[in-house]
Amino acid sequence: MDDAVLQRFAVVLALVGVALHVTSLAENPSQGFVTVGFAVLLLALALGGAPVARDLFAADAAPAEPPDAGEQR
Repeated sequence: MDDAVLQRFAVVLALVGVALHVTSLAENPSQGFVTVGFAVLLLALALGGAPVARDLFAADAAPAEPPDAGEQR
């Protein structure tokens, strides 16, 4: 899946999570933050951050080039 599509899906999932969370709290305010909507929000956060984390791990795994590598022939 393309990173842009994944991030858009994560935004839509986050909006659904907020709606579920607010609805659950409106029905039963004593349950606190542990709702299905909160779990969906955490899933959206994980999906939205996946491309960023993948890029960070790829940068760590790639060997660094010397600063003057482009000038050597």
